[in-house]
Amino acid sequence: MMASCTREQIQDAASRNNYLLTSLHETDSASSQLAQQISYIADLHSQIQKTAAHVSNLKKATAAELKDHKKYSESTFRRFAHKASGRKDRFEEKAAKEEREYFDAIQAQKTGEDQLAYLQALKSEAEVTRNEYEKQAQRHSDLQRELDALYDSIFAGPTPGFPDEDEKERTCASALQNVQHLSANLEKARHILFLLGQIALKLTEAGHHLDDAHSLSQMDLFGGGNLASMQKRNYLERAESSISQVRMLQNQLQHVGPPGVADLGPMNIASGSIWGDVVFDNIFSDMEMHDKIKVSELQIGEARRKIGDKIREAEGREQECQRELDAAGERLQHARRGLQRAREEAFTRVAGGDSSVGVPASANLRPPEYETTAPPAYSV
Repeated sequence: MMASCTREQIQDAASRNNYLLTSLHETDSASSQLAQQISYIADLHSQIQKTAAHVSNLKKATAAELKDHKKYSESTFRRFAHKASGRKDRFEEKAAKEEREYFDAIQAQKTGEDQLAYLQALKSEAEVTRNEYEKQAQRHSDLQRELDALYDSIFAGPTPGFPDEDEKERTCASALQNVQHLSANLEKARHILFLLGQIALKLTEAGHHLDDAHSLSQMDLFGGGNLASMQKRNYLERAESSISQVRMLQNQLQHVGPPGVADLGPMNIASGSIWGDVVFDNIFSDMEMHDKIKVSELQIGEARRKIGDKIREAEGREQECQRELDAAGERLQHARRGLQRAREEAFTRVAGGDSSVGVPASANLRPPEYETTAPPAYSV
């Protein structure tokens, strides 16, 4: 009667058991993915706070430079006083200096604001992904609890007489720990690939802006005028903003990637001043700026070539991590099925009254603790 009842319990639970094991396999990586994403968001949050403080300081600096600029640009008295004292050139020099510093402050503020907006966009996207990982991790936890309850409802008997079951339980726990470790490695490889991809996008942006600046610079050489000079400066400022974001991404890569992964060589964007490019615009200043733009194009072109190579290398590492995880996942599935068979056999033997098994009546058969502590996520 007892053996029949046990067989019926096992038969009734077989379908649900297979479903739970399959579903657990599908969500085994969820805890590692969630830990990685939480670490990534924490890093972004820290960078946003620092960048926001930096932008606040830049705004104060811009306001101060504007105040100084207005002292000369709007002061008839100062102009008259310098002229009356025969120092008109000195007034113009001071006015030019204040104007240069004001426009430089504006550019620095704009670059900082662009970087802050980019970080905030990355954080918003990362939070959407984190929410999805949280759902999967919660599902994994719920499935594990249900599986534990299922085993408790069936395997409520003595176990010391079944060394094969104990061995398979240890094998299963070890296989799960290995899967979690390899899951963390895969998430790290994917994050590195994501950062490299973002750098590639920003380098492409910078390249396009430099190409536009190059075209306008050529126009300038043939008398493009102030409008061409202003547009050229605008494209160079956009390129500098893109490279500023590249440097921020490189800093993240240095924390998570292998040595040298963030090294792309020099990426200096040609820069000029509103005073030199527009007010004192001439063929010599135009030729000098044109040469600087060509140097910047060569540097960004080389950086784009390097990032392409690094992305291909990172893709190879990601694929290798995926293959290792797939193989480990299969071993875990095999270990779980082996443990199931060992438990069914053990329970059937006890229920069948096998006298060859020395089992203390007080011992309790426990299911394996599939849920182990996941390895800590790396810090970005």
